[in-house]
Amino acid sequence: FDAYAAIARAKGFLLVASSPLTRSSYHAGDDFERMRAARAEKLGTGVVRL
Repeated sequence: FDAYAAIARAKGFLLVASSPLTRSSYHAGDDFERMRAARAEKLGTGVVRL
């Protein structure tokens, strides 16, 4: 499953949940916040959560 994650990241996915029996919706809120922060850092925007 690590190979699948590496392939997805190489294709530009910011977040990958790759494991046996992954329930991606279980941590969707946390994952979205991490993705949002990574995107803001990449874009150089000072996005502030209200």
